[in-house]
Amino acid sequence: MDKVYTGFIVFTTLLAVGYALECYTCERQDSNRDKCIKTTKQCEQFQDACTSYIQWGVPPYWTPRGDRIYFISKSCDTRQGCERRKAATQSACKRDWYNDWACVECCTGDLCNYYVTLGAGTVKANVVTLLVGLSGLYLLRKLI
Repeated sequence: MDKVYTGFIVFTTLLAVGYALECYTCERQDSNRDKCIKTTKQCEQFQDACTSYIQWGVPPYWTPRGDRIYFISKSCDTRQGCERRKAATQSACKRDWYNDWACVECCTGDLCNYYVTLGAGTVKANVVTLLVGLSGLYLLRKLI
C-alpha cells in the first residue's frame, strides 16, 4: 500500500511541475506589443500570480515637448507580493493624462497578464488539472 501512496505523490508532484504558472514577461517597454505579448516565462513553483506594472510619465531621455509615454513591465510574482505592490501604488494610480502615475495589476492563471487594463481578473484552475486530480483521488480510494 505504501507503493501506491508513493506513486500517487510522485504523480501529483510531476503534474504540478508540468502545470506551473506561465506569464508574459517584459521590462520597461513603451507599448503592450511585441516583447510584452510575445515573451513568456515558466514561473517558479512558489510564484502563483502574474503581474503587470504600468507607468505613465516623462521618459528618461529628452523629447521635444516633454511628452509622457507608457512604461510596461510584466513578470511572475507571488500573489501576496503583487497585492503588496498594488496597495503601495494605489494612491498613485490615477490614470490622468496630465500627471505621472503608476499602477500594478495582479492575476492568477496561465498568461493572464496579456492585456494591460485595470481589473484583469482571475482565471480559475485548469479544468484538466482538476479532473486529473479528482480521478487520481477516486482511483486511490478504490484501491484502499
